[in-house]
Amino acid sequence: DVVPNHVTVTVLKNGGALLGAYADDGPAQTGGMVGAAFWWLGVGPNLTLKVCSHMAGVLPEWQGQGVGSLLKRRQREVILEQGLTDWVTWTYDPLQRVNGVLNLHRLGGTCHTYYRNVYGTMHDALNAGSPSDRFQVDWWLRSPRVVAAIEEQSAKDKEKIALPADFATWHLLPTTLSRQGLLQPAETAPILDGAPLAVPIPEDVNLVRRSDRELGLAWRFYTRDIFEAAFAAGYVAVDCLRLPDQKWDYLLRTQDAAGRSG
Repeated sequence: DVVPNHVTVTVLKNGGALLGAYADDGPAQTGGMVGAAFWWLGVGPNLTLKVCSHMAGVLPEWQGQGVGSLLKRRQREVILEQGLTDWVTWTYDPLQRVNGVLNLHRLGGTCHTYYRNVYGTMHDALNAGSPSDRFQVDWWLRSPRVVAAIEEQSAKDKEKIALPADFATWHLLPTTLSRQGLLQPAETAPILDGAPLAVPIPEDVNLVRRSDRELGLAWRFYTRDIFEAAFAAGYVAVDCLRLPDQKWDYLLRTQDAAGRSG
């Protein structure tokens, strides 16, 4: 969807910002811009000031090259330079594995808020045929977790995922394969006893949705039930990583273990 120019200008004149990523060989029709991020000021509980990061996107042919990570890191610098708040939030579909890795693993964000069908029925390629459920990311810009993630990515801008030392204590949820060879959830209730919980997701939910609409919906409702129950029990999503069995999972820890800033 297009943001009207008068809305963009008003946001920029009132504490928000529009950040572009440019490349020398970027498309002429965009003036070389290959990615952008757009945000404004807002409030959370008790009228706590925060930044609402509404859009961050990269042109398809430029994805997978670290542009999104660079945009978010520069966004962090701009917000800290503004000096008004160090809390940023945004939403994304938790079934989009690439976004989960970027938001939680590479940027150090956390999530303990799950919203059902935020935008209603959507018809774009990424969302058609599935309720628009969303994670809300909390990005605490000065937290040790975020600082460590940013420093690691600045030193080596590659996806590096290592299992934590307490992996043997995690509760893992089983999966099976469909007749088409696609990963599907097994109806097993999660154990929410305070130990870390790993919640599986498809490696490519867009492929699943194109190949088997019912399976795509099954993943939505399965993960919805687990995340809502876990967040209500005091868990926080702190990572998105590939396990030794080659499945992608979210790692959830209790609030006490994760802390406000992970």
